Amino acid sequence: MLFVLAHLFGVLAQRLGQPAVVGYLLAGVVLGPSGLGAAWPGLATFLLPPNGRSRLLGAVVEFALLGILVVLGTETDVPLVRRLGRQAAGILTGGILVPLVAGTAVAYAFGASLVSGDRLAGAVLVGGALGISSLPITARLVDELDIARRDVGQLALATATANDVYGFLLLAAVGASATSGGAGALVRPVAGLVVLLVAFLVFGQRSVDWLLRKVREDGPNPTGSVAVAFGVALAAAAAMQAVGVEAALGAFFAGVAIGRSRFGHSEATLRLRSLSDAILAPLYFSSAGLLIDLRTVRSWERLAALGALLVASIASKALGTALGARFAGLRRKEVAALAALLNGRGAMQVIVATAGLRMGLLSNVAYTSVLVVSIVSSVLVVPALRRLVGDWTGSEEEERRLAHEEQIESSILVREQRLLVPDLPLADTGLVASLLDRAWPDGAELTLLTPPGAPSSPPSPALTRPVRYRRASSHDPLRAALEEARLGYGVVGIALPAREPYSSSLAAQILKRCPVPLVVLRAGQDGAGSIEAMGDVAVATTGATAGIAAEELAASVARRQHVRLHVVHVSHEDRSPERGRPSGDRSVDSRAILADADARARRAGIRPSTTRQEASVASEGILRYAEDRGVDLLVLGTRLRRVGDSPYFGHTVDALLRQSTRFAVAVVAFPDAAPTELDQPYVEREAN
Repeated sequence: MLFVLAHLFGVLAQRLGQPAVVGYLLAGVVLGPSGLGAAWPGLATFLLPPNGRSRLLGAVVEFALLGILVVLGTETDVPLVRRLGRQAAGILTGGILVPLVAGTAVAYAFGASLVSGDRLAGAVLVGGALGISSLPITARLVDELDIARRDVGQLALATATANDVYGFLLLAAVGASATSGGAGALVRPVAGLVVLLVAFLVFGQRSVDWLLRKVREDGPNPTGSVAVAFGVALAAAAAMQAVGVEAALGAFFAGVAIGRSRFGHSEATLRLRSLSDAILAPLYFSSAGLLIDLRTVRSWERLAALGALLVASIASKALGTALGARFAGLRRKEVAALAALLNGRGAMQVIVATAGLRMGLLSNVAYTSVLVVSIVSSVLVVPALRRLVGDWTGSEEEERRLAHEEQIESSILVREQRLLVPDLPLADTGLVASLLDRAWPDGAELTLLTPPGAPSSPPSPALTRPVRYRRASSHDPLRAALEEARLGYGVVGIALPAREPYSSSLAAQILKRCPVPLVVLRAGQDGAGSIEAMGDVAVATTGATAGIAAEELAASVARRQHVRLHVVHVSHEDRSPERGRPSGDRSVDSRAILADADARARRAGIRPSTTRQEASVASEGILRYAEDRGVDLLVLGTRLRRVGDSPYFGHTVDALLRQSTRFAVAVVAFPDAAPTELDQPYVEREAN
C-alpha cells in the first residue's frame, strides 16, 4: 500500500512541476499518524506497523538508503567540484554557516519543544540540517530548466554535491559527540573516519577499478558491475559503522568511486538509477513520511517553533548563498538564481533528521518540523526559479561555450569518451595517437596500451593532453588489445603498416573482433610525415552515419591544425542506353549531402570547400580530387564487413588504402553490430 501510494503521489508531484520526493513524503504523511492514523486508526494499524516501522520495513528502508546513496555517489561530479572549487567554496561557506547559526539559535531557543537529550547537539543538528541543499532535487531542477551546462547550473551542482558531504560529516561529528559522552568521545570516530578516508583515497579507487575490470574481462557485464557496486557499498558501510560513523557515508563514498572508475559500465549505472527511482527512493522517503506527525505541532509554542524554523531556513539559506556568490564575483542574476536553487531540500534533510531521531537527539516535533521545512522550501523553489531564469540566456561568452558543447555532445564519434591506442608491431602508434589527440575534445582520456616488457612511460609524440600508459596483461598483442577494448572505451585507434595489405596484418584481427568504432590510419607510402606538420585535410562524405563520423574527425583536425577542409561527394552518372541521359536525382542528392556537410562543418567552427565529383569509379574520383588539392590527410567512413574470415572496408576504401602514396588515409570504421558501450549509441543513417 505504501509503495503504490508513493508512486502515485510521486507521479502527481512531477505533473505539478514538483520533485517526486515531495510526493513520496506526502504519501507517508497521508498513511501516517497525521492522515489515516488520525482519521481511521484501526485501518492504519492493520495496513502499517505501529509508529511507522517494523523490523522488516526497517531493514528494507536501511537497504534502500544504501542503494540511494550509491546512486547519489555515482552521479557526483568530482572533476566539476574541483574545477569550480574557489567559487563553489565561497557559495558553500556562506550557504552553510548562515543557516547553521540561524537554525541553531532558533532550535536552542525553543529548547525542549524541538530537541531531546543533549540540547546543544540537537540544536546544532537542526541548524545544520536546514543548511543542506539536496543534490537530487538540485540536479532535477537544473535538468528541468535546461541549465545543466550553464555556469549557474554547474555551480549549483558543485555546491549541492559538497553540501551532501557536509551533511554526512555533520551527522558523524554531532552524533558521535552526543551519543558517546562529549567532545572526548569524538576521538575514536574522527580518527577512524580519517583512517578510512586515507585508505579510501590510497586503495579504494584502485580496488574498485580492479573489481570492475575483472567482471568485464569477458565482455560487457552490467549485472556483475551492479553486484560490485552493492558489494563495495556494504563493505564501506560496515567499515564506517565499525568506527562509530553513520554507515550511509560509506555507501556514498563507494558510489563516488564507482562513478569515477574508468571501467564503469554505462548500462550498470542506468540499472542502478532505475532501481533507485522505481523502488528504493519511493520506499525510503515514503517511510520517512510515516514518521511525520503533524499532531505534535498543534500547540501555539510548537507552531511558533515550526514557523520560526521555516522562515529562518529559507531566509538564511538565501542570504548565505547570496553573500557567498557575491564574494565569488558572480553577476546579480546568477546570485539570485543560486539563492533560489540551493533552497531546494529533500534527501539529506530526511537522512539527517531520521538519524537524529534514531539517536535520540531530535524529538518528534523537530523531526516533523525539519521535514515540513524540506517539503515547503522545495515546493517554493520551482516557481521562483522559473521566474528568475526562464528567459535568461546568459552572457555572450557563455552562449558560445554552450553552442560548442552542444555540438560536441551531438556528435556521432568525436565527443568526450575514452580513447585506446594499442602499440602494435610494425605500426606507427605515435602517428595514430597524435591524430586522436588532435581530433578529440580535451575531456577525452587517451590510453596507450604497451607490451608487457615496454617502459611504463614510453616515448610519445608531442600530445596536447596527458596520456595514460597501461601495460598489457598478455604477451599476445591481439588478445591484449581486445581485452582492453572491452573495458569501456568509445574508440580504438590503430595504425596499419605502410606496405602491407591490411587483410593480412595483425590489425585485421582487431578489425574483425573489436566491439567499438575504430579509427584506422595508414601513412602515405612515400613517407609518414607527422600530424603536427600536416597540411590540408579532405573528407569523402556519403551522408550515411559513417560518412558523417568521418566529417567530424576531419573537421576537428582541420580546425585544430588551422588548415583547410575539403569535402567531396562522388556521384556516378548512369549513361546506359536504357536510361538515355544522366539522372538528375543523384545530382540533387549530391547537393543536399554537401549542403548538410557544409552546415555541420560550420557548426564545428570551420568553413569547408565543398565539391561534387563525377566519376565512374568512386575511388578514382576521390583519389584524383585529393591529389589535385594536395591534401596531406584523407578521411573516409565505412561500415566493416567480412569476406570469408577477413574484414573488408568495401571496394572504395580498400582501393584508396592501396593506391594512396602522397597522403595519409584515416578510416572511421564501425563494427557490424552497434556497440553497447557507447553512452549515446550511433544510429545508422542511410544515404539520401
